[in-house]
Amino acid sequence: MKVNKDKQYRTRQGGKVNIYEVDEMLIGKYAVIGAYFDGSGWHGVNWNIDGLFDKSHGETCLDLIEVSPYDDFKIDDKVLVKNRNDNCFTKRHFAGVHHNGQAKTFDDGATSFTTNGNTSPWLHCEKYEEK
Repeated sequence: MKVNKDKQYRTRQGGKVNIYEVDEMLIGKYAVIGAYFDGSGWHGVNWNIDGLFDKSHGETCLDLIEVSPYDDFKIDDKVLVKNRNDNCFTKRHFAGVHHNGQAKTFDDGATSFTTNGNTSPWLHCEKYEEK
């Protein structure tokens, strides 16, 4: 994994993370400047470009884990989806995350209980609450 300032991360122990700066020229050194929240407050820390806190000690609880924007979505959640940059959304039911990182939904308005197994990936996906 290569840390990217535009992505979201958490620590391996589950703490929230803010990335302030990424310097790709410092390969092998602490190229990522940020902070993590452990429940008691924010703590400044540096990671290497691969998101490791201290590679000399192997895996640690402060290593970075990339967070999917769909981590809090559940199968069959109602969602609005689209594949263009317009306001034309389609209602569907969430079916998980496609191998390319895009949200996928069951085809034709199906749910996990009614699907024939077909799903489609989408560029844009957001939760939908009926009023």
